[in-house]
Amino acid sequence: MTLHPGRSIRLQRIWKHPRAVIIPYDHGAYSGVVPGLEDPLRLTERIAKSNADAVLVTPGVLRMIAPALGPLGVVLRIDGGPTAYAPAPADFRSMLTPEDALRLGADAVIVFTFIGIPDESSSLQRLGRTAADAELWGIPLIAEVLAPGYLNNHFGSRVFPRAKRNADMVEETRNVSRIAVETGAEFIKTRYTGDVPGFRSVVETCGAPVIVAGGPKLNGTDASLLQLASDCMRSGAAGVIFGRNVWQHPKMERLINAICAIVHEEESVQSAQKILR
Repeated sequence: MTLHPGRSIRLQRIWKHPRAVIIPYDHGAYSGVVPGLEDPLRLTERIAKSNADAVLVTPGVLRMIAPALGPLGVVLRIDGGPTAYAPAPADFRSMLTPEDALRLGADAVIVFTFIGIPDESSSLQRLGRTAADAELWGIPLIAEVLAPGYLNNHFGSRVFPRAKRNADMVEETRNVSRIAVETGAEFIKTRYTGDVPGFRSVVETCGAPVIVAGGPKLNGTDASLLQLASDCMRSGAAGVIFGRNVWQHPKMERLINAICAIVHEEESVQSAQKILR
């Protein structure tokens, strides 16, 4: 199967290596001013000097940071709506089209897909329609989809239905990832499930490349984040997409390069830690 040439070119801007390191800072559309994201332009200038492959941002931030992107690829969030102030869970809404994203210079687009909420059918319908438009315009589409049991943890909220007691996060992640691919997603962004064999089963049954979200701020050491990156690679993931654990770190550039050593060059955690010193 021959790729749409535009899609192939755009993918190369993100996957400069077999596996990608993407830095997301689209958090402001949900939470407002987040510590570490006060100055997106300066943050982008710093990231562009690192070995990161791409950033994930919102349309408003992309307009701010365009002069500073340098070699970085751009994943653009084209949905949104509910914020941290919402009193109840709700599906995101389409804010831009894939065509709009191309006009803004994006290399890929991302939408959240909610499964396990009352309005999940609308969320899946939105994903399907976006997938058809993305294919028409030759722009890669990432679906961000989480096991229902991770939603409150991921958003730092209590508005989503509570996780089922003794829920199997591997099974839930495996199923929601496959559902999103069946609906049209070309890439999946999801959370790591805690062990290499379990997450490898997610990757192997998904039907599309999987990139792993860092999730909420880790309370552990730098080694724990590097170990997470290593475990994701050992599971067969196509990359990592780490946000606040990176740009809230006092040695951000060094941390990004340490993560890149693991993801791009298959360095060990111990070897990568030396970059942080």
